[in-house]
Amino acid sequence: MRESVRMIVVLTLIAMISAGVLSSVYNFTNEIIQTNLASELESSIFTVLPQAVSVRTIHPGVSTLVEDDRSTLQETEGTVSIPVFEALDQAGMPIGYAFVSEHTGYNGTIKVLVGVETATETITAVKVLEHLETPGLGSRIESASFLHQFVGKSATDPLTLNRDIDNISGATVSAQAVVDAVRNGFPLAIKRYKEER
Repeated sequence: MRESVRMIVVLTLIAMISAGVLSSVYNFTNEIIQTNLASELESSIFTVLPQAVSVRTIHPGVSTLVEDDRSTLQETEGTVSIPVFEALDQAGMPIGYAFVSEHTGYNGTIKVLVGVETATETITAVKVLEHLETPGLGSRIESASFLHQFVGKSATDPLTLNRDIDNISGATVSAQAVVDAVRNGFPLAIKRYKEER
């Protein structure tokens, strides 16, 4: 009896010490990870808006998003936060903006960054930031040939898969998620950008 009590006390102490060490390591590495992610995002903004010299973050705010649920054939309403970044030229004048949008793909969330030219309000480039899609199949959403189809499109374009955006054979769900992320985020980003100017 005495031996089992001692074992429980020892195991409890080991668990508490382990939890403390893990918590400390997480807190230390989380700051580094967040800094690296912010740096990677900033360099991605210069990829979708190559003429930019500097970037200013616009507070994301919260918007209401109404979306068609294909499984129930009904509209669903939710809130979404769309981060928007203003791109400035050498003189500090706005030349465009970029926004981050996401949608659920086949294996998880697909996050995209979309660059928009201010003068024409058309897409300059789209970059996939994060995804968990199947390598060699759904991961083809990162291909230049697929993403280039969005260039020149505006918020008034339908952005419909198999009409003005070609599908990726064998990866329809992944391709549709990218289209939905761009189409749903575009009007919200325009609204947020105009509110902040």
